[in-house]
Amino acid sequence: MVSLPDAANGNPPSADEPKLPPSEAADTDESASRIRPGVLHLTTTEMFLDLEASYDRRRVRSAGGRLFDTVQRNRDTRFNEALTFKLNGDVVDPNLIRWDAGFSIGLAQEDWREQTRYFERSDNNTGLLLDYNISLDLLPTKPVSGSVYARRERDRIPRRFLSSLLEERSEAGASVFARLGSWTSEIGVDWSDVDRTGNRNREDDEHLATTRFYIDNRWEISDKQHLRIAYDHERTESDYQGSEFQFNTTRDQLRVEHDLDFGSGNRHRLDTYFRWNNEQGDIPRDETEFVPRLTLKHSDAFQTVYRYSYYRLEQDAIELSRHKGDFEAIFRPNDRWRISADAYALREWVEDDVETREFGAGVDASYRRPTAWGEFSANASLTADDVRTLGSAGDRLVRGETHVLDSSRPTFLHQPDVKRHTLRAYSVDRTRLFVEGRDYVVLRVGRLTSVYRLFTGRIADGDAVVFDYRYRIPAGAVVDTYRTDLRLEHEFKFGLTPYYAFEDRRQNADRSRGVPVFADDTERHRLGLRYTRPTWSVNGEFENFDDSVEPYRAFRLDAQATLMRTVVHSMDAAINLSHYDFTGDFDSHRVRWIDISLTNNLQFDSYWSASLKSAYRWEDNSRNGETDGVDLECGVHYQRGRLGMDLTAEYNLLKIREDRDEGFGVWLHIRRDLSHLLASATKTRDAWKGR
Repeated sequence: MVSLPDAANGNPPSADEPKLPPSEAADTDESASRIRPGVLHLTTTEMFLDLEASYDRRRVRSAGGRLFDTVQRNRDTRFNEALTFKLNGDVVDPNLIRWDAGFSIGLAQEDWREQTRYFERSDNNTGLLLDYNISLDLLPTKPVSGSVYARRERDRIPRRFLSSLLEERSEAGASVFARLGSWTSEIGVDWSDVDRTGNRNREDDEHLATTRFYIDNRWEISDKQHLRIAYDHERTESDYQGSEFQFNTTRDQLRVEHDLDFGSGNRHRLDTYFRWNNEQGDIPRDETEFVPRLTLKHSDAFQTVYRYSYYRLEQDAIELSRHKGDFEAIFRPNDRWRISADAYALREWVEDDVETREFGAGVDASYRRPTAWGEFSANASLTADDVRTLGSAGDRLVRGETHVLDSSRPTFLHQPDVKRHTLRAYSVDRTRLFVEGRDYVVLRVGRLTSVYRLFTGRIADGDAVVFDYRYRIPAGAVVDTYRTDLRLEHEFKFGLTPYYAFEDRRQNADRSRGVPVFADDTERHRLGLRYTRPTWSVNGEFENFDDSVEPYRAFRLDAQATLMRTVVHSMDAAINLSHYDFTGDFDSHRVRWIDISLTNNLQFDSYWSASLKSAYRWEDNSRNGETDGVDLECGVHYQRGRLGMDLTAEYNLLKIREDRDEGFGVWLHIRRDLSHLLASATKTRDAWKGR
């Protein structure tokens, strides 16, 4: 039996009912909430009719000479009609089970065609459309509570200068949360399945499935002491359909974290971290990490930090053990100064035949002072380290080296003599493994390795990428490195900020057995001027980077502006101009590019609004040729009463030398609110009940 509250039924309390004192009325209301008739109660009911239509057209031309030019044309048409419901309420009582549900059910029609010089394919499909978003809270006010959720939804994923992808995401999970005094515990399971598809046959398709079981326990032993124990079991299956590549892994991880405040006023702190990680699958690895840290706050201005870390890794038949101890002292004599000094020692064994000993120290000072014209700030640091390798020559493993990639500037891995077949590139959360040749390319420059992102891959411009790899380490080598950093800037009150940054690294390398030692000296100067106003800003910078492999000189200009900001119209623009001259002996070339973006939002009246987004990129690379990118998106929105409409059109062009990838898409969504029909049906039902 389903019941609606009186307010939802449209039946206000009768004026003839006797008035009760506030205390008695509250008791009566509370009793009424406990004895409401029915089992399933609805507090909100909404219903919509959704009509969606989309049309995608894409044309890809690959130039291979007159006889080998290929042109591929794709067309994708979709039409969906669905009835959408949004409901929430409770079962028996709000303190027992609360629930929230939304689901769409209807029909979907699809027509897909692909044509090249040699073949033509087509496919038609008509089926059931079902999207949902359901969640339940069990015993939400009790010490032991639970939650369950399940959802399936579709969305459009835009890509800069490329056609958008259609993403279908299905997720489900359940968890139980318990709070027993100072102890809290959560146990749960999550499942996720993501499919991304484009209108090219399999070329843009991607599938990612993740299943996770977790337990998270927290114990507040006292106000001064806390303990956390967490365990995760996760299985990931990734399928990049544009290639024959699959990446599957199963991970088990145990984490233990403990912190203790002690001493006078709880000024001191001891925190300990332990992690055990085991991964099986395509790239198996075992990791163990143990890190205790002691922080002593001797006064408000001075504190010291003592840290020890143990790390063990087994991967690709390599066994690595590392011990590291470091010390840091931080002194803040006043609000203007911050001075720190640190020292560390490291010892590492790889496969019982390569041993590395490393010692280092450094000092860092920051100064900030108000002036009559604004504020002056400075930062300077000096570090030195000594690295010695013992034993026979062998491999050393690098895990988690992070770089920000773009398509124009080379990114060099830190270590020389990289074994290319061991290189792996991941997203920051390690849920996606990028594929060489599809997402990035690798070039060998002397003994160093450079990485470039591809415009057509899954790595967006400016994304951070994590690299794992092995490299050949020389035996019996000694490398001393000295680094100096300096930054000066003054922020004037009227918005102008000139700055200067200097970086210098010098290496002394002794000869070794087997593999020659690579010493990389760098010197970098950056001189810039930044001007900021309430509605616009501009930043210009000159950079001179001199190193042993890929020196360059560069000039960059960035500007952002709000061109218009009114109630009915807003317009924002951004531009980036860059020029790089690479002057090295290995790869001398020139790169220059311009990036422009413009965003418009208009409100015509109380019913109609529109938006326009545009972006353009031109790049000239003296080695690789020219690249042009165009991205346009226009949207119109109409809302009047119970009727809403969204119409979006998109045009994309990516031209790399003689290759062209051009796409056009239109999406239409019409929604009609039918909630009033449910209200009318409810009133009619109640009227018949009254008879």
